[in-house]
Amino acid sequence: MSTVLVVTEAILGPTDIENIDAFAPREEDETTEIRLMVPAAMKKNLWLEFLDQLALLDFREAVDVVTSAEKGPQTLESEARAILDASVEELRAQGYSVRGRTAVGDPLAAMQEEVSDGAEQVLIITDPHPVEDTFNIHWSNKAERTLGVPVLHLYWGTGYVDD
Repeated sequence: MSTVLVVTEAILGPTDIENIDAFAPREEDETTEIRLMVPAAMKKNLWLEFLDQLALLDFREAVDVVTSAEKGPQTLESEARAILDASVEELRAQGYSVRGRTAVGDPLAAMQEEVSDGAEQVLIITDPHPVEDTFNIHWSNKAERTLGVPVLHLYWGTGYVDD
């Protein structure tokens, strides 16, 4: 059995499922377990998040970044749980064996736990973070350098790979 860790910040859609199929093709004689993780209540640099949204010309989301700073950890974890539940349901509907969890705090530490527990590959699906991705300072970029297993970072809802 192969094990793939999928880390997402949003509910997985059809394009994301197709990307998972391409990244972790299912063989008839081998099962692929998907471990789904949704980061919650991460420490974020709100200034960088704000700049990311401005770079994407998403002014409404830029305002939301500032207002989301007012959300408490319980609210953020509740939102992550909703993303997790919907994504697990979608993966199971596509025939995957999946288990999921939210990760409060540093997503790298939680990802390292999953790798230590047998995850052989990591697929990270996030919204674009133009400023952080350009300077390779987003947590997904750090995961690519530190986890010691193949890591692919895709942008949510697309097949675009962050390189």
